[in-house]
Amino acid sequence: MKWLAAIMMATEIASAAVGVAACAQTAPAFTPQQKQELSTYNFKGAEAALEAQGIQPASKPSALTPIPPLKVPPITSRSLPAQSSPAGAPADKGSEVPLNWRPPHAELNAAAVSAAEVSRQWETGVATPTPGADGRVVYVFGQGMPVMVCAPLRVCAIELQAGEHIESQPQIGDSRRWEITPALSGSGLDETPLLIVKPIEAGLETDLIVSTDRRTYVFRLVSDPTRYVSRLAFQYPGEDAAKWAVFQAHQDAAKHDAEAVAEQAREKDKRAGVVPMAENAFNNLYFDYKLNGDAAYRPQQVFDDGQHTYLIYPNDGRFRELPTLLIQVNGKSELVNFRVDGSRYIVDRLFDKAILVVGVGKKQTRVTITRATPYSGSTGKRS
Repeated sequence: MKWLAAIMMATEIASAAVGVAACAQTAPAFTPQQKQELSTYNFKGAEAALEAQGIQPASKPSALTPIPPLKVPPITSRSLPAQSSPAGAPADKGSEVPLNWRPPHAELNAAAVSAAEVSRQWETGVATPTPGADGRVVYVFGQGMPVMVCAPLRVCAIELQAGEHIESQPQIGDSRRWEITPALSGSGLDETPLLIVKPIEAGLETDLIVSTDRRTYVFRLVSDPTRYVSRLAFQYPGEDAAKWAVFQAHQDAAKHDAEAVAEQAREKDKRAGVVPMAENAFNNLYFDYKLNGDAAYRPQQVFDDGQHTYLIYPNDGRFRELPTLLIQVNGKSELVNFRVDGSRYIVDRLFDKAILVVGVGKKQTRVTITRATPYSGSTGKRS
């Protein structure tokens, strides 16, 4: 009888195991409640009770401790269909997925869509590079996104403006597969910051942002198996305009200083009684004068500038007595004032004929000065 009871209990245990196995095949995972029930079940007590019942005859009721029931809630399958696992592979232990779950999504209004489109057009627009000195590929700053193409096992340099200072560490979208290293070229005011770019592998694409004390750069980085750009630099239209502004400011300052000096000279001449030369004097210079008389008192040269007449003498101190200047007006001689500036006689008017007179009576010496082309006495202009 003992062996019969043992066989019956073994059959019940095997049936229970088969039922659990069948559930395990239909359900890919236990719920937390099922796991909790199984973890707290007294398997040792149940085993002792079964052993005790196996000693007693099957026909008599057992007075020993009853076998506690295995209270495990039925296992329910997940909402997603179970996928068959290959032989020997562990069962799927993934977590539950809500029935109505959807990935996160942010709605964009019209302004956001427009802003994204403007940015896309700028990023995908063609910024035309041009060849520069020493192998540089030159972009115009601000006209589209510059593209730096580099290849594995190559180093590529981004050259910023001389005297520019990088404010903070450059920000790159893929810092794991791209290396960005700073460097410097030159010294003093000509010190130029460089960024050395190296990709780990080909077929990569990301973006790079560099902020300096003058501007912010945005680059597109692309890695190619063989093609690359050794040096990338920029042309700055705004800087060219600033240079012209500085140049114009220097010109304006120089003109202001020259005008101030000229004004001071005019004030000095005014105090000294000097009549300034006309602005267009050099365009109106006239030299065709005829001289007759004593060679000792004859001027070396006579000319006018349209407003003043100049009598130039050698600077040899020949005069013990200054000659008197008379001009002929309508057949009459008139005394005219003149100024002596070193070896020059300056007459503040034009004339057709004049006479230099030294001495009186029989000892009087004269020099006649005649203008070859008469002028209009009322206007002072040549006829």
